[in-house]
Amino acid sequence: MLSIGFSSSMFSEVNENDAKAAVKVWGQTVARTEGIQVEPDPKIIQGMPALLQAVRNHTVDMLSLSIKEYILLRHETQFSPIFVAYIDGKISEEYVLLVHREGRIKTLADLRGRTLSLQQNVRTTLATEWLDTLLIQNGLRPAHEFCGSINPYPKLSKAVLPVFFRQSDACIVTQGGYYTMCELNPQIGRQLQVLASSPKIVPAVLCFRADYKPEFRNRVFNALRTLHQNPAGQQVLSVFQSERLVDQPESILQESIDLFERYRRLTAAANAANTSPSP
Repeated sequence: MLSIGFSSSMFSEVNENDAKAAVKVWGQTVARTEGIQVEPDPKIIQGMPALLQAVRNHTVDMLSLSIKEYILLRHETQFSPIFVAYIDGKISEEYVLLVHREGRIKTLADLRGRTLSLQQNVRTTLATEWLDTLLIQNGLRPAHEFCGSINPYPKLSKAVLPVFFRQSDACIVTQGGYYTMCELNPQIGRQLQVLASSPKIVPAVLCFRADYKPEFRNRVFNALRTLHQNPAGQQVLSVFQSERLVDQPESILQESIDLFERYRRLTAAANAANTSPSP
């Protein structure tokens, strides 16, 4: 039996019912062609406590979740193997902090009290942690304390266009999405500039409990590797705007892990310093 679970964080830009229907059809196809029994309905799991309980209780065998959730869960349980999705020919994402060329923001310090638009979906799952890390490393406070307001938007254009029209001071979006907007409207590229860029982040993973070891496990893994080669698999990939899945060692996630762990260390130190009594 294969039980499939999804973190609710995976559905910020995806219709949950469409995703469940596509995964169900794929599961039926795998069951028919590979002789593997798959639970008919994938589970949608909301929040870290529920995700941890699902893994510990063996409620799910295969789990799709954001990189932040994976990093937090890996301290509690082991996952192997790990699959990542290709989107636009790559498995990683970079974030860019954009400002208007004619605006007053020239350095990170100039973000004090300013409005920030944030593209918020699974592709930008570590964007605020990256910005907080940048700010603290430059002797500033985390964004929720330093900026005037942070406004999240699921759609890329909703984050970028307010900066373009001088309605917001800055935004954080995916680099690939920004470049695509510039290709469609070169004026955006001429009016906006990149103030900072992030490391390469793997935004999400599909992983298995390391102790999931039925005799047919290799057939399950091969079915995921060949997802893009059959109509049912292509339907699943299409819902998540992905091209194919590949299994990778955990080392492929190291930059993402390092960023999050650095963020936790820096924020803990900054908060401790902020609460320490004056001499």
